[in-house]
Amino acid sequence: MEYKNSMGSRIQVREIKRKSLFPTLFSKLLTLYLSILVVTFIFFFAIFSNAFQKYYVDYTENIMIKQAKLIASEYQEVGSMKQSLQKTLERVFLRVEVLDSYLDATTWIVDRDYNMVVASGKQDSMMMDRKLANPEVIQEVFKGNVISQQTGFEQYFATPVLTVGYPIILGNQIEYALFIHTPMPQIQKIIDEVRDILMKAVFITTSIIFVLIYFMSKQMTKPLKQMNQIAKKIANGDFEKRVSIDGEDEISQLGSSLNYMAGELDKIEANRKSFIANVSHDMRSPLTSIQGFVTAILDGTIPPEKHEKYLRIVLNESQRMIKMTNDILELNKMEEGNLPLKKMEFDIHEMIRDLLDNFEQVTKEKEVKVNVILDKKDQMVFADPEKIARVVQNLLDNAFKFVNKQGTIEVETVAKQHKIWVYIRNSGPAIPEEEQKNIWERFYKADLSRGKDKKGMGIGLVIVKETMKQHNEELGIISKEGEMVTFYFTLSKI
Repeated sequence: MEYKNSMGSRIQVREIKRKSLFPTLFSKLLTLYLSILVVTFIFFFAIFSNAFQKYYVDYTENIMIKQAKLIASEYQEVGSMKQSLQKTLERVFLRVEVLDSYLDATTWIVDRDYNMVVASGKQDSMMMDRKLANPEVIQEVFKGNVISQQTGFEQYFATPVLTVGYPIILGNQIEYALFIHTPMPQIQKIIDEVRDILMKAVFITTSIIFVLIYFMSKQMTKPLKQMNQIAKKIANGDFEKRVSIDGEDEISQLGSSLNYMAGELDKIEANRKSFIANVSHDMRSPLTSIQGFVTAILDGTIPPEKHEKYLRIVLNESQRMIKMTNDILELNKMEEGNLPLKKMEFDIHEMIRDLLDNFEQVTKEKEVKVNVILDKKDQMVFADPEKIARVVQNLLDNAFKFVNKQGTIEVETVAKQHKIWVYIRNSGPAIPEEEQKNIWERFYKADLSRGKDKKGMGIGLVIVKETMKQHNEELGIISKEGEMVTFYFTLSKI
């Protein structure tokens, strides 16, 4: 872009646009969903993995304690059932072998002097009759406690072990301490296998969800892309394009709003073209008359004694053009908020009576009957008197314009709580329902208006609408076949 500094020199300024890491809504949605998915799976994987590890260690420990209890019960039967020690040891060794095979465990039985009585597994020959160097742990078992720990016997094993200690009672005295050792790597191996299975399941699930997220994001952003393209076409003046609506979600509602906007813009554009055509027609008629009369006066076609008559016609046509121009300018200022209200107290009934006097000529020409039904003689209201006078004038002008010959005009006021309702009615043709909402549009002018009146441009009711909108008052129309057409508005009474 190019600018001038205070010295008049031209300065070139280049706009720098930062490239976004995620330039499209699709990439943002996809990244967001995938980030949530990955973080969620990592979080639950970590929790499940730690929970399973604790569960499996506790599960193995419970099995070891249960087996230790069974082995201890075999020794107890020696005293209670008079069984031989040899048979008892046979059953103990058989159970120890099963335990060693199932858990890859090592089983020790230690006497009260800390000497090894039974040692299974690879250490049976090395550990037999050997005195153990862990008196604190052994003493704890001989006190009658069941222990479970993952430390204390490192010097006897190449890898960490899970150890369970259980007292063996013969008679009423603890004679032996039973220790079962299971290698922690064996336990960890099972845990790692479960983690691998879980990781594969997570990977497969993530892949499936990724595909679903990808197509879901595509499906969500597809109508938005279409809306973007159609919005650009609407911006270029192509109001006939519409968005395909499928569903009732927020995106579909946005598409419906875009279609509604396109329809309204199309209608406004049509009314604008009609307005321009109407203005051109209304302006051309007085200009043609002015040009014709002035030319005729200048070239002598119109004799001097008739100059005054035709100059008055030229003056009237000029005044009509000025009124048209002033109406357009006033409407623009009202819509832009450049015409502030000047509210004060005034008598609305007196205003209505004064304005009705302006229609005495048309009343006689159309042989119209005028009924005035006022709530009371005087009624003070608080509003902008100049603008309200314009409202009443425009509504009366509209009523006299469309009233049928020998018809009826009725003006009524009704007091309701803190409001005064003003009704202006006229007999004659009803306004079709489809046109009732259009008569308030800026560029709308029904063909009926052009056929009956050549003096207006169809913006009188728009000025009425904008004025009542500024006053925050109600304005409406009631028109049914066979009934009088009624325009009404409200004012705040004093």
